[in-house]
Amino acid sequence: MKKPLQRTKVVIRHLPPSLSQNDLLALFHDHFNDRYNCFKHETYSRTYEELKKPTDVFEFAELLNGHVFVNEKGNFAWYLVKYTPCLKII
Repeated sequence: MKKPLQRTKVVIRHLPPSLSQNDLLALFHDHFNDRYNCFKHETYSRTYEELKKPTDVFEFAELLNGHVFVNEKGNFAWYLVKYTPCLKII
């Protein structure tokens, strides 16, 4: 297993079902426009992200971890950013 400072792949969990891939990209694309290699929106509740540098992971987590999404019906969800459990996913 890689050391935490060398890991660049993260998973964003607890995404709401109504959140589209474009809406999710709009949250971080301005800050991380050229700082991620791969983006994989696998299911409605999670997505995988590979950042270019390990130091970007901390900034990415600060931006999205704990972010609250409220949809038009008043339902809400807190995003959770973690390292990917399996590094071969992306």
